[in-house]
Amino acid sequence: MLETERLLLRRPDAGDIDSIMAVAGDREVARRLARVPHPYGEKDAHFFLDTVVPNEWVWAITWRASGELVGMVGLTPEAGQDAAELGYYVDRRHWGIGIATEAAKSVLDYGIHALGLRRLTSGYFLDNPSSGRVLSKLGFVAVGRSERSCLATGSTAPSIEMRLDASPAKSAGRAHAG
Repeated sequence: MLETERLLLRRPDAGDIDSIMAVAGDREVARRLARVPHPYGEKDAHFFLDTVVPNEWVWAITWRASGELVGMVGLTPEAGQDAAELGYYVDRRHWGIGIATEAAKSVLDYGIHALGLRRLTSGYFLDNPSSGRVLSKLGFVAVGRSERSCLATGSTAPSIEMRLDASPAKSAGRAHAG
């Protein structure tokens, strides 16, 4: 479990199925993500919990005050023990108030200090510049462009690839593990 000023990041579980389906099932959320299909149903949520969560570092983003699930953030291991890809999504009702940045800072700090990650990657579709701003705030730099598949649209779209070369001395933020 990770904590920030406003958020509690915890492992998602079966009690989150309805919330996961509501947030990931929003077409406006799904079309901004590479690996989330649309429509997104109960079978997809179970696959996520049973297959993705055990094999990646994934946290449910919840409000500390209410416990309401407002998104997901995670690190997908990449080739080599010291590399991972950062991914996140936030409920559209909570866009624009810094949730993705706050949650990702905490996860990056954990990845760098607890997991020993040294190279982090991420990317965003060209039509989602808000995600690019989040990644820039976190210290990521653009390293190229590519065509990335989007399960929700069933097509490929232009994507900006980003990278963060990290060291323990260059922490993305301070997380409190609990």
